[in-house]
Amino acid sequence: MLFERFRRKPAGRTPTPPPAHEPEERRWSTVRDGPDSDGMVTLSGKGWAGDLWRERPVRVPWRVDVGEFLGRRPLPYLWPDDAEYRAYVDADEDPGRLLRTGWIDAFLHHPDDRVVVQCLQIFTGENAVNLTSIADILGHASAPQVKQEAAKAVWRAGDAGVHWVFNVLLSRGLIPSDYDALSVHEAIGHLRRACPAERMRTLESELGGSDEED
Repeated sequence: MLFERFRRKPAGRTPTPPPAHEPEERRWSTVRDGPDSDGMVTLSGKGWAGDLWRERPVRVPWRVDVGEFLGRRPLPYLWPDDAEYRAYVDADEDPGRLLRTGWIDAFLHHPDDRVVVQCLQIFTGENAVNLTSIADILGHASAPQVKQEAAKAVWRAGDAGVHWVFNVLLSRGLIPSDYDALSVHEAIGHLRRACPAERMRTLESELGGSDEED
């Protein structure tokens, strides 16, 4: 079974009006399909896996301790049967970092909220790929607890990472995001509530500033 959690707007497609807004608890539905006989679930990869390698399905564990998994050395390849991908990873100056980024992104797209929450709770970093997926969690239909943890994860990033997330949410980039206005308003609300007191000036700057780097 293929699962799609988020999908970014395809380039060149004329945007369509957003659907009528519904409360999060109605828009969010629990995935009913479980793992295959190997205890794995296949994510479609559409809209996000191309940022890691190519837009193709990814098999991930259905039940997983994310912290333990990411602590493994070496981490497994996301596409172990793809020789070209393995060579690409092995040629990187830090293959472990590349694999960690990939697995974090996969777990952020997991159909089980408990896995997503685990991943968000241990996330620290400035990686644009992972931060874009966290912005997607905030900007698209997700369970309230997941959005709350996503907002907390954003504030564990440095100012550059926070700036990136706001750029994605507010479409302050070359490729516009596909979030409707009400979803963005809700996302900003989650970020406001999660913002530590010592980062309030950063929040105010992002909401009133431009998308240009200093």
